[in-house]
Amino acid sequence: MASQAQSKSKQSDASKEDTSKKSSQSNGNSTKNDSGDLSQKIESLQSALNSDLSQLDGEAALGLVDEWYDFLHKAKEPEVKEIATHLKQLKQLLKGGKATGHEISEVLMEIGEQTSNFAADAEKEVKAPLRQVGKQLSKAGNSVAKAEEHEQIEEIESLTEVLEDGVAEVEKDAATSSIDTWYNLLNKSDDENFKEIASGLKELKQALKQKNAKPADISSVLSKLGEQTVAAAHDAKRGFKGPIQRLGKLLSKSAKSLEE
Repeated sequence: MASQAQSKSKQSDASKEDTSKKSSQSNGNSTKNDSGDLSQKIESLQSALNSDLSQLDGEAALGLVDEWYDFLHKAKEPEVKEIATHLKQLKQLLKGGKATGHEISEVLMEIGEQTSNFAADAEKEVKAPLRQVGKQLSKAGNSVAKAEEHEQIEEIESLTEVLEDGVAEVEKDAATSSIDTWYNLLNKSDDENFKEIASGLKELKQALKQKNAKPADISSVLSKLGEQTVAAAHDAKRGFKGPIQRLGKLLSKSAKSLEE
């Protein structure tokens, strides 16, 4: 009887050990699968970031953000949760459709920096790819900002060309539309000089909307805008300084032409 009991006990212990080994192997495979899944997602993201982001469809961009947010926001690590929070912010900016390139750029660069920081303590298999993704995100943020700056310079130069043809040739509706565009852009700025110009643009629009607007009234507003624009050019970024200064001088010139 004792021998049978000992035999059963040994069989039970062997069975438990076998079950424990299978469980351990299963957990190991699960960890490998998780790591493999992350590696695949990183490769997919790297591929997207290597492409021309300006050509990326809006729905595709939102889908990519959603995919990574769903993957990261349940994580326990505070650093990962913080990245997920910024991804959510990025999604809101993209969905709103009113965000400036600089607003999107700032969030992208923030996510890039956080990703690079997280990569420093990541597992060996994903450390280098995550570091690379961090750099790509920061680079993408810079590209978005530069693209917007280039577009803004083109708009300034386009407005300059219109004024060179003479302010009297500008249609009122076209002028009002242009004023709205520039007001919305400058009013968001933290720069006090630009805010003053935005205020002047609002005043100009009101003057143009008057049925019996006098040239002298419009001239006065244009003259003030010209002075403010030239002053703003002194503190403008490289690339903006020249175009803004030319615009300011043309505004002042247009003001004088209305007085003649």
